Amino acid sequence: MVALTTAACGGLPPSPSVPSSLPAPSVSLPPTPPPVIDPAPPPTGLQPTIAGISPNVVSTAGTWGTITGAQFESGAIVKIANAAVYSVVHDSTTILVVNSGAHAAGRVDVVVTNPGGRAATLANGYTYAAPDSFDANGEWIAHADGHNEFLTEMHFTIRNNALIGLTCDGMAAPVTMPIPLAMQNGGFSFSGADGLSMSGLLDSMITSHGQVRAPGCGDGIWWADKSVR
Repeated sequence: MVALTTAACGGLPPSPSVPSSLPAPSVSLPPTPPPVIDPAPPPTGLQPTIAGISPNVVSTAGTWGTITGAQFESGAIVKIANAAVYSVVHDSTTILVVNSGAHAAGRVDVVVTNPGGRAATLANGYTYAAPDSFDANGEWIAHADGHNEFLTEMHFTIRNNALIGLTCDGMAAPVTMPIPLAMQNGGFSFSGADGLSMSGLLDSMITSHGQVRAPGCGDGIWWADKSVR
């Protein structure tokens, strides 16, 4: 009998190659479902209406004004040209607009939205225009002395682009009238050799503001509404 050896048989067959790691099996995840959006709650509260806004033609710099209508609620938001403006609800029929904000010339919408979501729109109800398109002539009722909450009553009259009357707290300015006014880009002004002076800027057809140096006018800062008859 012949003993077989590994050498005689040509050696052992090689061991099979075993990979060090196997790839993870591919797993398909289900698509992510879209987020659930709750529907917006229906509007509640009163339905406001807008009768008008005054002034309705203003400088491209903006100005103050008054919105009239019905069923305005405390906390109502005012948007002019789709921009929220600082305003105060005076009562259910009146909203005071403190400043309508600057805007390019053109017509825009006014929107009042009550806290419950109900809104009213005055379409193309507000017009921005270049300030030099306004007329300074007329009788103006003003409030002066800004450091004293504008408590000083002031009146002035412009006729034919000249100042023909100016009083503050019942005191007439000691100047000889009429005084020709320099008019430019919606502004008007005069400066006297005696130190008296006045300047103003037209904010709309019927509103203006400025400064004056005259007896009784306090610090001289004023705002005014034109008397419409």
